[in-house]
Amino acid sequence: MNTTIIQGISVAADPSLSQEQISQLVSELKHTWTWEGRQIGRVEIICAGQMLNLLTYEKPVFKRIPLNYNEAKGENK
Repeated sequence: MNTTIIQGISVAADPSLSQEQISQLVSELKHTWTWEGRQIGRVEIICAGQMLNLLTYEKPVFKRIPLNYNEAKGENK
């Protein structure tokens, strides 16, 4: 597996694929996921005979909120 970064996405792909093929697949995946409101974190492209297995992982979301969330919003009880 060759690992690279394409459009800000970590991609591990079978070495038998050309960079153009990999870029096209990642572009299509990114377009679909963006349409669904999700972000791709990582992609693995594996050749299996005449088929391609595309494993796509969603980017984790990290959000910090204060422990006293209501107080921070000005909603003191």
